[in-house]
Amino acid sequence: MKKLVILFLIVSALNVNAQDFLTQKGMKLEISGFVRNDFIFDTHENVDACDHLLDIFPKKPVYDSNGEDILAHPSAHFLNIFTRFGTRFSGLEMLNAQVSAYVEVDFTGGTATNSLRFRHAYTLFEWEKTKMLFGRTWHPTFIEKVFPSTLHENTGLPFQVFNRSPQLRVTHQLGDHLDLIAAAVYQFKYSNTGPNGKSYEYQRNALIPNLHAQLQYYDANWVLGAAFDWKMLQPRTSTTGTQGTFKTSEKFGSYAIIAYLKYTQNKFQLKAKTMLGQNVCESLLPSGYAVASVDEATGAETYTPFNHTYNWINFTYGGAWKVGMYAGYLKNLGTSEDPVGPLYGFYPDIDWIYKLSPQLIYTYKNFMFGWEISLTTAAYGDNNLSDKAKVIDTVEVTNFRNMLSIAYKF
Repeated sequence: MKKLVILFLIVSALNVNAQDFLTQKGMKLEISGFVRNDFIFDTHENVDACDHLLDIFPKKPVYDSNGEDILAHPSAHFLNIFTRFGTRFSGLEMLNAQVSAYVEVDFTGGTATNSLRFRHAYTLFEWEKTKMLFGRTWHPTFIEKVFPSTLHENTGLPFQVFNRSPQLRVTHQLGDHLDLIAAAVYQFKYSNTGPNGKSYEYQRNALIPNLHAQLQYYDANWVLGAAFDWKMLQPRTSTTGTQGTFKTSEKFGSYAIIAYLKYTQNKFQLKAKTMLGQNVCESLLPSGYAVASVDEATGAETYTPFNHTYNWINFTYGGAWKVGMYAGYLKNLGTSEDPVGPLYGFYPDIDWIYKLSPQLIYTYKNFMFGWEISLTTAAYGDNNLSDKAKVIDTVEVTNFRNMLSIAYKF
């Protein structure tokens, strides 16, 4: 009993000191997140991540001796790894700015990946008309004010950017309803593919960050915006040819052009986005680049990016009961120049993909129940190197996903 009393006094003293520290500093702590469980049924094996929770598109068919697709078989699983926790610290004032920090993790892992996934970690400075963020968060091409309202954790893949990267981002208010957004981004986990596989070394060796500029208009009903994104990669530091091995610093640039909108009126909301992107496979989108030429003597290479269009539209209507529809389409336009190979990237042999995904969601205070089905079809083929690596001789493969979710938000 005496030991319990002593322990209680020690804990109480520590608690008083902690509260006094927070009061003196004026710091505030907010915790948010949700506990979620998902039941998922698929009719085909998928290119996916996070123990099949995050499906992207159906895998390329693999045929048996009878000509049947071995991967076209049903599967079901029950997951609670989408559970998430976020912590925001605020209350500090520095350089006439309000300073806050945010850290977020979830548990989308387990049998195939780490059981704890690091999502966001950034510090935010806020002045009257300017915000400066540095740290890891959504890539500026994600467009945090305009992304699909899907029940699925992939938020619209493979037509919508999915990428969280370290960055310095400045948002400046040009007028009452107009923002200029500029960012410098470096790759880390979400990175391009090249001669050494998937790695952020190609951008690191190029030195120059991924640069982004965006104009965004917003009012009570509308969000409208346009963005330009540019990056530089250096795939190799040395090459080998018939005359030996030589140091190289050959680089190549690629870009993405984006336009988007959101319209909200009472219980109705409409969102849409289109992007012309070169070599944007770091955002889990089918894309990449190819070797355009090779010097036989030195092995020196030049490169050409794949060009794709990515398009989606999404609407929702309702309050406690909400219905919605998400539709997406992407198209492989081939490389900018005729390549000689090899091809690097994320499934550059897909010609096109489309998805249709209706949903029904019920919300009561902190509780949510949702049902979403999705039909995704991809056309695989061969890259014709004599015609800018455009995909020919395609075969279509489809997956049907049925998903039920229950979540408690806090």
